Amino acid sequence: MNFAKSFKKAPVSIAVACAMLTPAVLAQSAETNDDMVEVIEVRASSFADSLQKALITKRASAGAVDTILAEDIADFPDQNLAESLQRIPGIAISRDAGQGREITVRGLNSSFTRVQLNGMQAQSLSAGPGGVRKSRAFDFNVFASELFSQLTVHKTSSAEIEEGTLGATVDLTTGRPFDFNDNVTAINVQGTYNDQSEEADPRLSALTSYTNDDRSFGVLVSASFSSQLISNVGSDTGRWEDDGFCTDSSCLGTQDEDLSSYWHPRFPRFADKTHELDRTGITASVQFAPSDDTTVTVDALYSKIEAQRLEPFMQAISLARTNSSGVGQTYLTDYTIDGNDSIIAATAHDVDIRSENFESNWESEFTQFSVDVEHHFNDDLKVNLLVGTSESVLDNRETTIIYEHFSVNDSRRTLDYADSTSAVTYDFTNQMSPTMSYSFDTANPANWELSEYRDRIYDAKSSYDNARADFEYILNDAITLKGGVTYKDYLYSIAGSRADGTFASADAADGTVDNVAFGISNVVTAADGNVVNFGGQSFFMADNAQLPQFLASGGWSYAPRGGDTYAVSEENLSYFLQADFFYPIGDMDLRGNAGVRYATTDVESTGLVNGDPTSVKNDYSDTLPSLNLALDVTEDVVLRASYADVMSRPGLSTLSPGGSVDPFNLTVSYGNPFIDPFRATNYDLSAEYYFDEGALLSLAYFIKDIESFPTSETVTLNWQEVGLPDSVLGGQANIVNNSDFEVRRSINGGGGKLDGYEVQYQQKLDFLPGPQWVQNFGVLANMTFVDADVNLTGQSDRSSNFTVYWEDEVFSARISMANRSEFTTSFNSNPNKQRYVDGTTHIDFSASYNVSENLKISIEGINLTDEPIVAMVSPNIGGRVWNVTQTGRQFFIGASYRM
Repeated sequence: MNFAKSFKKAPVSIAVACAMLTPAVLAQSAETNDDMVEVIEVRASSFADSLQKALITKRASAGAVDTILAEDIADFPDQNLAESLQRIPGIAISRDAGQGREITVRGLNSSFTRVQLNGMQAQSLSAGPGGVRKSRAFDFNVFASELFSQLTVHKTSSAEIEEGTLGATVDLTTGRPFDFNDNVTAINVQGTYNDQSEEADPRLSALTSYTNDDRSFGVLVSASFSSQLISNVGSDTGRWEDDGFCTDSSCLGTQDEDLSSYWHPRFPRFADKTHELDRTGITASVQFAPSDDTTVTVDALYSKIEAQRLEPFMQAISLARTNSSGVGQTYLTDYTIDGNDSIIAATAHDVDIRSENFESNWESEFTQFSVDVEHHFNDDLKVNLLVGTSESVLDNRETTIIYEHFSVNDSRRTLDYADSTSAVTYDFTNQMSPTMSYSFDTANPANWELSEYRDRIYDAKSSYDNARADFEYILNDAITLKGGVTYKDYLYSIAGSRADGTFASADAADGTVDNVAFGISNVVTAADGNVVNFGGQSFFMADNAQLPQFLASGGWSYAPRGGDTYAVSEENLSYFLQADFFYPIGDMDLRGNAGVRYATTDVESTGLVNGDPTSVKNDYSDTLPSLNLALDVTEDVVLRASYADVMSRPGLSTLSPGGSVDPFNLTVSYGNPFIDPFRATNYDLSAEYYFDEGALLSLAYFIKDIESFPTSETVTLNWQEVGLPDSVLGGQANIVNNSDFEVRRSINGGGGKLDGYEVQYQQKLDFLPGPQWVQNFGVLANMTFVDADVNLTGQSDRSSNFTVYWEDEVFSARISMANRSEFTTSFNSNPNKQRYVDGTTHIDFSASYNVSENLKISIEGINLTDEPIVAMVSPNIGGRVWNVTQTGRQFFIGASYRM
């Protein structure tokens, strides 16, 4: 195949020509900016080999690029893509239920990261403890790592890289038949065991690839399946509040002092939850080359994840209620106040106690199809066409049945309990291991009454239609011209409805207040649930056998929820021109690219205003110049400099016009469909020293000068400036459509600067003295430091990774550490209510033994220290615990067979 007329004489280009990995890499050469020749080696044969070849890709690039390669077919070293990506300098991950979910790149969270699957932008939807994920973030947990052969992270931008990120572009590539020199079939079988849930689960993957003798046609199919049950064991406060106890006349005089200036846990409780995940993935690729100058690739990807979360809780719910039916009717005795004004231990009397059965079932399906055509008209001109579509569909349902033990002075109490006392004692002196107890028999159903039923349904969908046409023309030995046009049609929609209601409201709605609502009694009997034991506490909890009764009763009807019902559609059309260049400067070689990308975006967003659908249109454009320089000072030293104007499109919920309009009081509250995108100017400087084969020592400094971040404001605007149609004013339209309104909305706020640096070291320690086995060690290490003067959720000031490995021809072992410092998850003007996650250190281990040329056995351990995830509030006083969860150690034992 005639991929290029010639290649440059630079040592780095020769190295690339001799060792570049796959045709997939060649297909992405538009983003590595060097002429390529035909592939010689097509896969990494070992862990050390994969590291060495990833360095070749990094070294050949004009910008800052890091790559992770599968050691072998269907054999990434981590349980999902996020956990693989965390090994790259500058990347930290967030975890949920022991699984990596989203990534932060150089201090910018996943909302600012653009993800491509086989060259096309995509989005995967999921749900979690906070419900449906409603951002542009990509959830890497939806995909099994076994489906992918290569992960590439572009930390700097160039004109040919599509717009849409302030942080990074992540390329995920699945296997293709022309990647392999030989026909091959591989099967991986693993058994997994979690020492906390004490559950054993399967994990399976397989791949088969066929290419005909003249390599003009090939087919590859891969599949994976895994099942996992994870228990989350811990405690919870639901944040801390400083409202006043005992303001009701019935409890005056029972409390020693006014406690309104002190902070107490909102609902102290144990939080023993279970998460069950079944993940299925399939990829298929067909490649054919009708001539030496043309290659056609058809890719398909399917992934499905089915998940269930069970969260049984017992809690003193009164402490979360700020009115007279909550803390106002509650008084404290035997309380302890620490030096930070925290009521860390107390006995609370006259509290309402809640038994809560929460269940979430969600399913996410992702599909993608694409056709890629690469054609060389001659040795100088190449054209690449890519068209495809992807879709992610999420269905999520959350149901909750609540029993309550009301205090004697709560007017909502309708039954006489077996024990009418109502007190809770909590002690958070040790915030990581609190204690709690109750004054009545919580396991007796006669001490509870039915209080509330909730049923929440969310249907979300995102889709991308992609079309891209690029050309590449070798003008001369020094300059290659590139250009192209990209079209993307993006749609995100979510519809949320709720059938939430108290028993009391349903009882009143059925015509007779008699403790029976639409045929359902609030009297709790042994037949209505089970005694459960969580956090060392036994209590009676509803079971889900009652759900059909609530649905059939008609007493709990569904209503759409405005904040959870909206849609955003975007049409993006962009063009780019770029010149790749190569110039000798004395004994040095200067290479790089300079170009500009112009992008237009047409937006239409729809939301509910006063319950009625309302659509608003907007458009904007961006001109994005970029420059990347790489100076090969010697055969071992590369200096880089990059500049780029970049943009990231606004948050989805911010774009919704949904909200409320009061045409009588002249007020408007809504999102802002006219919000500007995030815009920034990025700078990057680095020095890389490739001092040995597969070895690197590098230092990179980066700056992101961010123009603006959205914030909220209240302003007075004439209705004609609000941007909503007159129809939402109803019968007042002709009266107030030229009046001034008080408008609460999101606006473009001030910007700021983020900067930091990365240090990276990698080397095979074959220089060590002593016997051969000592020289089989190797080391990878990196550290990233970030500082920002803007409020960024997910930003850790420090993150690091360290891996030590040992490898020979039959045995391989490695132990890895991933560390990140604390990061904020929610900002608040009151620092006592600002939420953050404490720093974490995760340690993993893996080893494999080649029984024969075809058979390999392996053992892996994930989270060997059972590192807790600790969410906190109040960083200003050193932290008050929000929740603590531990998910246990995960072990994998398996075998892979390659034919």
